[in-house]
Amino acid sequence: MPTVLLAYVPSATSEAAFEFAVEEAARRDASLLVLASERAPDPRKARGVTDLRPLQERLEETGLAFELRTVPKRDDPADDILDAIEHHEDTVLAVLGIRKRTPIGKILLGSTSQRVAIESPVPVVLVKPRDFVAPTRF
Repeated sequence: MPTVLLAYVPSATSEAAFEFAVEEAARRDASLLVLASERAPDPRKARGVTDLRPLQERLEETGLAFELRTVPKRDDPADDILDAIEHHEDTVLAVLGIRKRTPIGKILLGSTSQRVAIESPVPVVLVKPRDFVAPTRF
């Protein structure tokens, strides 16, 4: 069965990605593989997943086949996502939420979504929250 991979950390960006991944998995008659980070890469942006029950219940409500995995925080979360894509042969699509970043932030900070999009052997969809506002240019 084809699989849609969702990288999930509790945040507005991951909520938008969750909705997209569920719709896409249903459209493709695919299962979901959800990678839930134990902790957010930056505690100012999101809380880590400490209780998976609410996420598990939401996944059960979709009616889709799914696998929910927690992944420990690593220096680069892209490693976990790329490893999961590589080792889960049925993955046909990866879905990640993205947030706004200033031009300086793009230079100073690595981008998980950018690395996954470049290195992934499967297509990657980057989802913005509906209220996304582009950063102001200098």
